Amino acid sequence: MNRSVWLILGVVLIAAGLATFFLEGISYVTEETVLDAGPLEVTAEDEEEVGLPLWVSLVLAGGGVAALLMGFTRSSGSQ
Repeated sequence: MNRSVWLILGVVLIAAGLATFFLEGISYVTEETVLDAGPLEVTAEDEEEVGLPLWVSLVLAGGGVAALLMGFTRSSGSQ
């Protein structure tokens, strides 16, 4: 990979690491049928959240720093 790919990858990974650090988790909504009696159907929406551990953000940010270092240390002539 050339130098610009490493730099872009590093910036994206660092941004993802920072985003996961400041997010408390990923929430999603599930819909489930509570009552199904003939033509009558009652559903309920339930919002659930999945927490993101700290190590995920550290791994992403660390990988981003490593990719940036690869981009800065690679010479543009050796691809």
